[in-house]
Amino acid sequence: MLASPEPKGLVPFTKESFELIKQHIAKTHNEDHEEEDLKPNPDLEVGKELPFIYGNLSQGMVSEPLEDVDPYYYKKKNTFIVLNKNRTIFRFNAASILCTLSPFNCIRRTTIKVLVHPYPFLVLIDCVFMSLTNLPKWRPVLENTLLGIYTFEILVKLFARGVWAGSFSFLGDPWNWLDFSVTVFEVIIRYSPVDFIPMLQTARTLRILKIIPLNQGLKSLVGVLIHCLKKLIGVIILTLFFLSIFSLIGMGLFMGNLKHKCFRWPQENENETLHNRTGNPYYTRETENFYYLEGERYALLCGNRTDAGQCPEGYVCVKAGINPDQGFTNFDSFGWALFALFRLMAQDYPEVLYHQILYASGKVYMIFFVVVSFLFSFYMASLFLGILAMAYEEEKQRVGERSKKIEPKFQQTGKELQEGNETDEAKTIQIEMKKRSPISTDTSLDVLEDATLRHKEELEKSKKICPLYWYKFAKTFLIWNCSPCWLKLKEFVHRIIMAPFTDLFLIICIILNVCFLTLEHYPMSKQTNTLLNIGNLVFIGIFTAEMIFKIIAMHPYGYFQVGWNIFDSMIVFHGLIELCLANVAGMALLRLFRMLRIFKLGKYWPTFQILMWSLSNSWVALKDLILLLFTFIFFSAAFGMKLFGKNYEEFVCHIDKDCQLPRWHMHDFFHSFLNVFRILCGEWVETLWDCMEVAGQSWCIPFYLMVILIGNLLGLGGLRKLIITVEEEAGMSFFTLQQQGEVQSEGGVSPL
Repeated sequence: MLASPEPKGLVPFTKESFELIKQHIAKTHNEDHEEEDLKPNPDLEVGKELPFIYGNLSQGMVSEPLEDVDPYYYKKKNTFIVLNKNRTIFRFNAASILCTLSPFNCIRRTTIKVLVHPYPFLVLIDCVFMSLTNLPKWRPVLENTLLGIYTFEILVKLFARGVWAGSFSFLGDPWNWLDFSVTVFEVIIRYSPVDFIPMLQTARTLRILKIIPLNQGLKSLVGVLIHCLKKLIGVIILTLFFLSIFSLIGMGLFMGNLKHKCFRWPQENENETLHNRTGNPYYTRETENFYYLEGERYALLCGNRTDAGQCPEGYVCVKAGINPDQGFTNFDSFGWALFALFRLMAQDYPEVLYHQILYASGKVYMIFFVVVSFLFSFYMASLFLGILAMAYEEEKQRVGERSKKIEPKFQQTGKELQEGNETDEAKTIQIEMKKRSPISTDTSLDVLEDATLRHKEELEKSKKICPLYWYKFAKTFLIWNCSPCWLKLKEFVHRIIMAPFTDLFLIICIILNVCFLTLEHYPMSKQTNTLLNIGNLVFIGIFTAEMIFKIIAMHPYGYFQVGWNIFDSMIVFHGLIELCLANVAGMALLRLFRMLRIFKLGKYWPTFQILMWSLSNSWVALKDLILLLFTFIFFSAAFGMKLFGKNYEEFVCHIDKDCQLPRWHMHDFFHSFLNVFRILCGEWVETLWDCMEVAGQSWCIPFYLMVILIGNLLGLGGLRKLIITVEEEAGMSFFTLQQQGEVQSEGGVSPL
């Protein structure tokens, strides 16, 4: 029976180990599958840092093939790993099939050493270069250089991973497919004489997404979001079904109604020729004979029902001209009706559409909009959140199962540590007995005593952050034990400042200070300004006295060991600096920092501490999501600028009567970034109308749908993750606050 090979620590990947692994895989295929329940270890995934439990990484093992430490891949997949200086895991297929070189080939080893050292700065340079509108003269040189580097990277990956030989080959990674496609498109577009469509010319902006596979947190987060998207397929189909139904209902109710306008019927001797309202032939197709309200761009809508909008005297309601909003708001076809219903579902500028329909069709149709608003805005949003919650709950359960598997290992480690501590205590007792026994001459006890004392000294030194002379200075000058009279004063002050009634008095002062801050307004009378200034002086004096008394009671050394005391001292120093610079011009900005006094309540309010602790840790946990959202916004802005920038410049007269770029456009990166950010905030329909006027519907609608759907998916996923993280951190915060109770009591904190 062939023994099952087990990797112990970091072992170089040699030909002997390669043959042993192949024999074991062949043996398991021929016999019963006794290891089918074996699964990959999440801590040993590609891109993660190798845990230190597997041993130290020597210099000779960096960028060299090592035996796979994950039993799943070691026993079943015939792979090996390579670590860089940061202990990041890279996994490769060892099989030499389908244009894959041997793991011991010098060319493959060299390319692997190049591959395990990524270069994100090149992607960042390319991103900055793509955001420029006025490109420099040396643009072709930089573009060719970057293209050469990316082509070289693809060749390195092909030699290092192989073309197609397992899940860790070049074509086994979808990000490599994207990188290869973008590079091929760029080569074809740059060196082909054919003039390609703008979509292919903007394919280079997809290279911004290379940031994602370079960061393991972003890559895993994208995987989670794709998993959530799969869960949302049913919801999306259901949403489209309901949208289609209500679109057909809207077509039956409102088809052609939005073209009803108040038209001035020409008199007998009046020229019946219709003239443009402006001299610009592109700006509008409306006529002077329509009735316009003052300041309105489009003609007044009307209806033939009694509860619809009525025309003023001398005008009749006729169906003529174009639909409102540059002709893009109507129910004349299924596509435009679906667009209007999607706009209602997204609640973007819905009140204008309500008014347009009520003016043109009648007030009774308000029932239609009430039903649509309640169904889509509340029911469908709840359904989306429910599906996302299910996906994240599954992720949470997976983490819980994983922790259950790891818990016995930690218990065993804890028992070993406890036994070690008991052994240390026994050794310490033996040392003490030796000290009390003058006759003892045992040499082993001497050695044990020296080793124990040396271990304690090293442990104490490792806990010290600052150099030793700083501690000597602090204990000499910052611990005040001068005389018996001073010690009596210190004890008296300690009793006063640490009393619960003192804390209650300080809490009342903080609340009153917050009330005084809320009384500020503009303009203020002289009496109110004087009252607020006097109150500010009083509160600064109280907080200063609190700091001084606590320093006396605790020594400066003990006072500044507590974080809340440091925060209190910063507030006091800020107040004193503000008083000294009160008459200096331009120093009014210091008044803003008075708001920090509100956070002094956290010292006496445990729930407030828990909330702040949870929020701070949650933002740290969401750093990958924030980075992914920023990457998506940056990519969308660059993509929109490349795709629509020239159209805004050439056809600006279609959207502005003075042929000037409007406030919201995508001609340059800055405005494109702002436009994408506005889309994610839920206000997109007005800018979409302008985009369709200058660039057409076929490009603008898919771009806006991409930004809206992916942006909302990231937002909902981030909200759910934030809720889960806050819940977890809140539980941890209770435990942390209990541990810090003694420290806080020593620091003058006694929660009421």
